[in-house]
This record gives sequence, C-alpha cells and structure tokens, in this order.
Amino acid sequence: MKTASAQPARHWLDAWHVDPSTNRNYDFIDGLRGIAILMVLVSHAVYSDKQTSFLGQYFMGFAHTFGEGVALFFTLSGFLIALPFWKRKVKGTQPLLPPGYGWRRFWKIYPPLALSVLFFGVYYLIWGGDAPLFLRAMLQWLTGAAFLMPVSGRFNPVMWSLVVEIHFYLALPLLFLATRRFSARACLAIITLCLFAIPLSLQMLTGREPSILPSIVDPYGTGLSQFCFGVGLAGVDVMQLWNPRWSRLADVGWLAILLALLGEGWLNVNPDAHPLILLYLFRWLFLAGAGCLLCYATAPESPRARWLCAPWLRWFGIISYELYLFHQPMLGWARGGFGPAHGNLLKYAVILAVPLLLSITVSATIYRWFSLPILRRGRARKSAAKG
Repeated sequence: MKTASAQPARHWLDAWHVDPSTNRNYDFIDGLRGIAILMVLVSHAVYSDKQTSFLGQYFMGFAHTFGEGVALFFTLSGFLIALPFWKRKVKGTQPLLPPGYGWRRFWKIYPPLALSVLFFGVYYLIWGGDAPLFLRAMLQWLTGAAFLMPVSGRFNPVMWSLVVEIHFYLALPLLFLATRRFSARACLAIITLCLFAIPLSLQMLTGREPSILPSIVDPYGTGLSQFCFGVGLAGVDVMQLWNPRWSRLADVGWLAILLALLGEGWLNVNPDAHPLILLYLFRWLFLAGAGCLLCYATAPESPRARWLCAPWLRWFGIISYELYLFHQPMLGWARGGFGPAHGNLLKYAVILAVPLLLSITVSATIYRWFSLPILRRGRARKSAAKG
C-alpha cells in the first residue's frame, strides 16, 4: 500500500507570501525588510515639540537617523532585483532582460501606490486646504508623471523613495545591455562601480540629491548609488564567489550600522559644526553595513540569519511596502488632531500608538486582500505563459 509523501508543515506566514516555497535561503531578507520598515516608523513617529537638554536633543537626533531604513530597503532591492539579471548573464541566456520584468515591477508597485493616492487624495481635496495642489499631485502620481518631473512633497513625503526606485528599475537593464559584450566578472566590476561612482560624482558636482520638500525630485539620478552594494553582492552570490565564512561580515555589518547611526545622530545635533564629508562618511558606513548584512546568504542556517527569519519580523517585512505608503500621513493627522502633548506621557503615547496601530491594520488588510491577490494572479499568468 502506497503512502502519501510527507508534505512540509504549513506555517501561518505562508498565507501572506506570494510563493512560500521559493527562495528559502533568502527568508532572512524578509526579516531585514521588517527591520527597515520598523526603523522608518521610529524615525517618523518619535517627535518632540521642544528639547533643551543635550541628551534630549541627541535622543531626537538619533531617532531621526532611523530614516536610514530607506537605504537598507534600497540595498535589499538592489540585491533581489539584480538576481535574475545575473543568473541570465552567467548562463548566457538571451535576452538579458528577464521575461515579465516590467510587469512584475508594475504590479508590485503601482496598485498599492494608486490606492494610497486615492485614499489620501480624497482627504486632502476635502480638508487639505489647497485642492489644486493636491489634485495636481494626485494626477502626477496616478499617471506616472511624478517619476519624471517634480511633484509636491506635501502629498506624502515618503514617496520620494519611489522616484529613486523607479529610476533604478530603468537604469539596471540599461547597464546590463551596455555591458553585454563583457564577461560576467567584468560586468560585476563595471556595473557595481558605475552605480557607485556616477551618481555619487553627480551629487558632489551639482550639490543635488533626492529632495522631498517642497518638491520630490531626483533630476540627476543621484540616489542610484544606494543600490550598488546590493547589485554587486547579487552578482557575487550568483557566481558563487563567496563562502560561509563571509557570514562573519554580516555580524560586522550590525556594528557598522550602529556606528553610522550614532555618528549621524551627533551630526543632527550639531548641523553647522562639521564638514560635509562626515555626513557622506556616516551614510556610506551605513550602506556598507547594510551590504554586509546580505552576507547571511552564505550561511542561511546560522543563528543570526535564523533570528531574522522570526515570523513576526518577516511579517512586517512582507507588508512593508504598504505600511511605508500609508503610515506617515496618519502620524501627521494624529498630531494635528490630538494637539501638543505638553509633557503628558500618556497623551504622547496615545499620539504615537493610535496612528501606528491604525496604519499597521490598514496596511496589513490592503496587502492581504488587495496587493497579494494581484501579485499571485500575475505570477500565475507568467507560469501559464511558460507552460
């Protein structure tokens, strides 16, 4: 009598994942996404009307450095988006552009973005006080014009990173096409160096970087340098140029990130008392640390990598895009609605907790019942086309 083969036990988190059976070695990346979004939440949630002591000022300055979670997102995005390009490059598969690349990015990015624009747009048009400005911003985001021209940062400031992200989606295929005649290892050096040097050089020469207020704009693509470590390490991973001992670099990455945040916190307290080079130094120390964390891919069963696979942390990582889109306006509404805390810790806690819990609930609901079905439908269509 034949017995059914044992099936792996399902986990509650599988229902939240597009395809829980793939890329188990990269589950820790969901955890890193969770850390990134929690960092962003802290940086936007913690606030103070007035701080007089140096310790209080430094605490606020340090809390605001957690906005570097966006740089961690960029590093992870560079790694994951570049993986299929490197796989095709190493195998010599043509064309270099992975099938369905554009549509996969569209269905991941646009539906939640459009929903958030409509959600907040209705509020702003009724209560925002500047209907023409918000209507124009709505149309720019919904039509995609915001990725090509300045758009008001008042609508939703966090959306600046989407402009940088879309520019990366466009630049990466061009870099692979431009280096198609080179060997995979030569491409690894050229593409990583281009992503590092060209945007950084433009930023230093022009004095321009991605801006948020009054307008969201990145005219010279200066934000693309933040993807270089992720793209480079994706190539290293596919070419199997590393070994399990590299996981020690991931442990060093946590120290680099902590030092970078401590340094940036000090700069936030003393904005006029330091040379600009220190700001670049701490930012790149953070990016280097973020890149080091990807070295857990060399030893995904190590205790630190497994800690990053904690279900609650991965869950935050899985809903991170929706949570990123929806949280900041809700924080602003709560502060305006509740008014100043005036030192009342209970009121301060309510001002923080209510919008955070609401944004997490809204984001989780949108992801589970809106974004996830769209992503799965797109994945199913691609599989059917292959078959």
